[in-house]
Amino acid sequence: MYLGFHKKVNKKVALKIYFKDKMKDLSRKKSVRREIKLMKRLNHPNIAKLYDAIETEQQVILVLEYVGGGSTHGFLKSKPNKQMHEDDAKKIYG
Repeated sequence: MYLGFHKKVNKKVALKIYFKDKMKDLSRKKSVRREIKLMKRLNHPNIAKLYDAIETEQQVILVLEYVGGGSTHGFLKSKPNKQMHEDDAKKIYG
């Protein structure tokens, strides 16, 4: 993930970049397409919004709403057994 600035929405954004040379597997390409399709449909206050998806010759770039405070992955790494307690999940995703 990278930090960027989206001029259209005048906000900081998170840039999730997939490098095509690392997506040689057909199932990986399908997975990225599926992620984009689902993110376009999602509208939840606790899930970062997808502003744009840009495809270049070498990359697929997802322009996402910037959310400070770290990642879910980082949070889970700090937990015993790498699992979130159900009460915490309800607060975040409920």
